[in-house]
Amino acid sequence: MRVKYSLPYLVYITIFGIVPLFLTFIIVGLNINSIKSVFTIANPLQIIYNTFYFSLFTALVSTALGYILAVTVDMYPKKYIILLALLPFTIPFTSSALIWVISFYGGYGWFTYFLGLNYDPLYFSKTALTAVSLVSAWSSVPLAFLLILASLRSVPNEVKESAQIDGLSVSQYYLNVAFPYALKGILIAFLINFVLSMGNFDLPYVMTQGGPGFSTTTLPLMVYFMMFQYDNFAGGAFFASILALIASIPAIGVAMLVKKKGFKISLPPIKIPDRIFKPLMLVISIIIIIFLDFPVYWMILVAFRPNNLDFVKPPILLPRSFDSSYFISSLESSVPYMISSLVVSLLVGLITILFSSLGAYEGARKLWFWLLILSIYLYALPSTSYIIPVYLIVADTHLINTWLGLALPSAIFTVTFAFWTMFSFYIDFPKVYEEAAEVDGMKNKMLRLILPLSRPFLIASFIISFIFAWHLLFYPLVLSETPYNMAFPPSGSETITIFALNAISQGSVNWALLASSALVAALPVIIISYIAQDYMLRGLYSGGVKGV
Repeated sequence: MRVKYSLPYLVYITIFGIVPLFLTFIIVGLNINSIKSVFTIANPLQIIYNTFYFSLFTALVSTALGYILAVTVDMYPKKYIILLALLPFTIPFTSSALIWVISFYGGYGWFTYFLGLNYDPLYFSKTALTAVSLVSAWSSVPLAFLLILASLRSVPNEVKESAQIDGLSVSQYYLNVAFPYALKGILIAFLINFVLSMGNFDLPYVMTQGGPGFSTTTLPLMVYFMMFQYDNFAGGAFFASILALIASIPAIGVAMLVKKKGFKISLPPIKIPDRIFKPLMLVISIIIIIFLDFPVYWMILVAFRPNNLDFVKPPILLPRSFDSSYFISSLESSVPYMISSLVVSLLVGLITILFSSLGAYEGARKLWFWLLILSIYLYALPSTSYIIPVYLIVADTHLINTWLGLALPSAIFTVTFAFWTMFSFYIDFPKVYEEAAEVDGMKNKMLRLILPLSRPFLIASFIISFIFAWHLLFYPLVLSETPYNMAFPPSGSETITIFALNAISQGSVNWALLASSALVAALPVIIISYIAQDYMLRGLYSGGVKGV
């Protein structure tokens, strides 16, 4: 097998994905005696249960809401509905956690007020896990929505026309005709959100620190706690290996589903009059969009009002006065962190399009589906499951607390995702261009022909990679130590998500401070997402998900 363009990609995923994964299990095998101590700290079965509950709740709720939104948008193809549904995707998990902390706050937050709760569900072990899981589902709806919508829109036009000629109602079309095409997207959305939630460190850590007790502690949190609170790397590797083994099942499921052509399963034939079905779906979708977007409105409202309006019952939901002092203060304090996030995100974006475009082109042309499956597996596998070898590699190369030391391993998530989407793009890339280039004797075909023709997709991959990198918290926590020193040579790589985390780590109940920190962390990617919405949708919308 002759490898040409894909060699850099293969080397990269080997160094920062495959090798660390295997080394995790080796560390466990060499330190069996050290692992015994973890059983005196926490019950591994409870940690596994918390992880499974958190992931299953997230996947079920986000997929169900995403399906309803996808059907509605397919009926009413309005671009603004798509943008409103995607808004939580632009918010970093750290900012999302801060938003919801002040949304839950015992009777004073908008969410607990609407539910009639006079207590904060995050403070009680019986409700904290469900509350954190709800926030995870909230942040996962956009991805499920896009994957399912892509599947619904893969229904051939002749099938739609046949359904109309046969006089099928809208409900019959979506339940009996479109559902088999959408089922692949539904299952992929469920499995991806399930396995990504298994590796979600940010939300439980920021919202509860794993408490009360260990009631919201999941496997990623235990990996971090064992490394940095208990100084037990072997114990961290033990929990990481459990996470890798469990997460491998849905990760492999995603990879297998992508190759599967589709399903021929329909739901029971239910005929609901169009005059009822369409308005009903629209009303439900409006409620879902309010659920998705109101927390962002709440963040902006609280960030720009005096803090004497916070602890009021009922909560004040409309602007009354304006105060930008906390936002300006947060913005000024965030500059070193903002610079690090900007540099690291740009590096991740460049690494992503360089490695994934070359690898995906050669992989698609040579039909290397094994590499596609491996890439999807690495994308879906939680990076927490192999963080300890990554940390040791970065430390041994003296890159801890540097921009490069943070960017290189962080790109494993975006490189594999971009490979997946670009592989689907290059599979359908017309060969006539390459044949014409060969006839003309063109040299450097990749640089002069393939990449220029791929420019829109490369831009989409870069933007998505930039946003993903901006959202990161776990890798910056592990691989960074201090903020950028605002000097040359640069030192320090703590990112904007750590800046936002610091607001709640201080034990602050100052809502304006929390909301301002969350807004400062989220605002750049919200602006970028709005400006580059067409490119971003193009990249997220593909992903190789087709019904048949």
